[in-house]
Amino acid sequence: MTPGMRGGIFSGMKSCPSADEVVDDLGSKVVDGIARAVRDAKTALATYRQVLPAYALQQSERGLANWVHDQLWFYLNLHLGDVPEVSFIDQEPHREIFVGTRYRFRVKRHSSLGRVRSYPTQTVLNFYEDGPVQRALEGLEEVCLTMGYAWDREMRDLGPAVMTLPKNTKEPEWVYEFPAPTAASGTVVTPVPPRIEPPKPSVEVESDDDATESGNES
Repeated sequence: MTPGMRGGIFSGMKSCPSADEVVDDLGSKVVDGIARAVRDAKTALATYRQVLPAYALQQSERGLANWVHDQLWFYLNLHLGDVPEVSFIDQEPHREIFVGTRYRFRVKRHSSLGRVRSYPTQTVLNFYEDGPVQRALEGLEEVCLTMGYAWDREMRDLGPAVMTLPKNTKEPEWVYEFPAPTAASGTVVTPVPPRIEPPKPSVEVESDDDATESGNES
């Protein structure tokens, strides 16, 4: 089923879809776009640490999470922005992505078990409190999902792109790991500025004439 076809899977139902059903309904453009965005955010983090290692080391966990989130949000816009069925809400700190009228995503860092952390604002509670399948309008049901990446706490690095169907604010119904994008999907290369070596020190020896002219004669 392509992203433009929104009637078949959940018509007349309010049940939890499986990961395979969601992936099939999202379509390859959305699935590949999410995987590419996570890949490019990971590359951006590696570049940041290479070019500005001292600044990268100084960042707190929260600061680093915010930095990665901004990179991921940029690349999601880059890879999904031209997909007609995809729309973005960017009203900081409220950021969500919609695919068609059925799928509503929040972009999150996930633990190895697919858990996420969210400060319990009213917006967050509204997203989770009625369960993953919510009735947005009469006859239409909205599936609330999280997507983003698995976080390697020991390496402080991005793992694979993942998507979860939340059971509540902490536990997922299921976790889906996106396949790694292939080279044919296109690669965004973050340019690395050239490393400029400082000039080598040189020793100048004054001649007798230079010393006389400069007033250094002894």
